[in-house]
Amino acid sequence: MLIRASEAGKIDDSTERIVEYSSGNTVISLGIVSKIMGGPQVGAYISNKTSPQKMELLRFFGLDLTLFGGPAQVEPADVNGGIHAAIQDGMRPGWYNPGQYSSPQNSEAHVRWTGPQIHAQLPKINIFAAAVGTSGTMTGTGSYLKSVRPDMINLGVFTAPGDRVPGPRPIDLVQTVDLPWQEVIDASEHVSSKDSYRVSLELCRQGLLVGPSSGLSLMGLYQYLEKMKKSGELDSLRADDGNIYCAFICCDQPYQYISDYFTKLEPSCFPPIYNTELLDRDLYPYGVDWILSPTDAFRLLYPAHGLQTPPAEPTELDDEFKSVREPLIHAHAAIFDLRSQTDYTSAHVPGSKNVEILCAGNKNPFKNPKMLADLWEVLRQTLVPHAKDMSDKSVLLISYNEEIAYVGCSVLRKEGVKAFALGGGFDKWKEAGLDVATVPMRH
Repeated sequence: MLIRASEAGKIDDSTERIVEYSSGNTVISLGIVSKIMGGPQVGAYISNKTSPQKMELLRFFGLDLTLFGGPAQVEPADVNGGIHAAIQDGMRPGWYNPGQYSSPQNSEAHVRWTGPQIHAQLPKINIFAAAVGTSGTMTGTGSYLKSVRPDMINLGVFTAPGDRVPGPRPIDLVQTVDLPWQEVIDASEHVSSKDSYRVSLELCRQGLLVGPSSGLSLMGLYQYLEKMKKSGELDSLRADDGNIYCAFICCDQPYQYISDYFTKLEPSCFPPIYNTELLDRDLYPYGVDWILSPTDAFRLLYPAHGLQTPPAEPTELDDEFKSVREPLIHAHAAIFDLRSQTDYTSAHVPGSKNVEILCAGNKNPFKNPKMLADLWEVLRQTLVPHAKDMSDKSVLLISYNEEIAYVGCSVLRKEGVKAFALGGGFDKWKEAGLDVATVPMRH
């Protein structure tokens, strides 16, 4: 349509804007082709009832959107609708509307390409089924196939009255389309949105990644064949070898409609989700560099020590230095010990603060989804209040194992705190020969 418009001088260097009422393939293609041709910005006129996912898809491809209220699918002749608005705006100076609902190039492209390609692959075709929206596919493809296979059947498939499938239309909304689709079709079927999505889902699970309008076309074909079978006329459709050769159009994909499948279809159509307790827990990112070895943790906490490596044995540090170890923690560092108060009292890293988290014990929470969900919530409630005072500090979290501390890191990092987990837990600190402190017992 754009090439022919350029050849006719309807689009030239003075054209500032192209508009089309479409929320799918047509306007996306117009936007891409216009950019390739060095043409102007393309705007999509769409219903305000278009799904947010579809709007995002259109904007992803660089289209600006103009929304229209009223029915989601309008007749071209409706003066209150977006189709009429696009036609009128296309008459403004510097604007152009390709007009897919009336443009002969719509169906001519299918006469030139789609029809011959189908016939080349299926020369004995008996039935061609296509969803009808603008009717360009059926008008062009169907007319070509009739010219080479006069006895074949063109089956127009429409959305059931009062229902909606993206792209196709109920038959009453196609009556005023200018393309001569009524002269081409031999039979018609009307398909519900539920059946359209269900058949599309079945096709996708068989490896054909096609959307709801494709499901509508195939379901219409199924319905027609079943009717012919019940009426005893099925044999009249057979080719000379006894087979019935059918083709149906798949012109959409499922991805932008995923949420609609779950709305339209029964829950039993979809496999279950296990470990659902994690749907609203443990939601924050993790970093692979957040787990520090005892050596790296020591350097983070005690830069004033002046050692390149921590001592191999505690005896290498004299008693006088041990007594002042705690104040030498870097001013911009802090330590939270998440173990029980009893274990913290028995032995802990000097300068650490005990924040008791008991719900996971010494177990790996990543091996138990419920435990992880509970731990994450407890850590969030316990650690987040401390975050505002830690924005300028590097925080080391210590627990019985690195996994518990790792979850805590994720919680604090979400709050902007530079948090790390002690690899291997508190026992690894002791095994490295690093200093520990105790809390004196009171008598």
